[in-house]
Amino acid sequence: MRARTFTVIRQLGIVVVALVVAGLATGCPPNPNIPRPPGTDGGAKWAFGIAQPVIHGLAADAELRTIIGAVVNLDGRIPSNGGSWSFVAWSPTKSTIQVTVNANGTTSTSQRTDAAPGPGIQVPLPSNWADSIQVFAATNGKRDPGASIANLVVLNIASYSKAPGKATWGINFNAGQNQLIAADGTYIGNE
Repeated sequence: MRARTFTVIRQLGIVVVALVVAGLATGCPPNPNIPRPPGTDGGAKWAFGIAQPVIHGLAADAELRTIIGAVVNLDGRIPSNGGSWSFVAWSPTKSTIQVTVNANGTTSTSQRTDAAPGPGIQVPLPSNWADSIQVFAATNGKRDPGASIANLVVLNIASYSKAPGKATWGINFNAGQNQLIAADGTYIGNE
């Protein structure tokens, strides 16, 4: 029981650090919020395409474990003038690596020591994780109609009662309940 408590505390610590980094990097939320033109730029997969070479440049054996988005528009993409996507990977040789991709595609990197098995609920994160664009589309008609932005988006950070032990997207919109979506983009429900 005690080891579990420390694991939960460590996971919460990771979320707090990610929020601080995201808040410092992006501000909350940009005003005015300038949406991106149609396409996939600004989505989680777009950002991972930028972050992945940085992660593997630090540790070729790193596995993606969690994803954190800050200030994400309802189309699943960060605005062109703010927001960020952070990718947390774990390596047996380099421990935990976090790469944050800002709205303009620039990155910042941090490393910390986490004991094996490292961060994440479902380890490693399934490779078929859905892009944020698909994930947000799954909430259409289900999220609060007053929602205009997601302040925080996480994948594989917490184990939820509706999807215990599974990699799950959790979306905290600025109105209504949090929304849960499976890693593959299937809608689960609210929480």
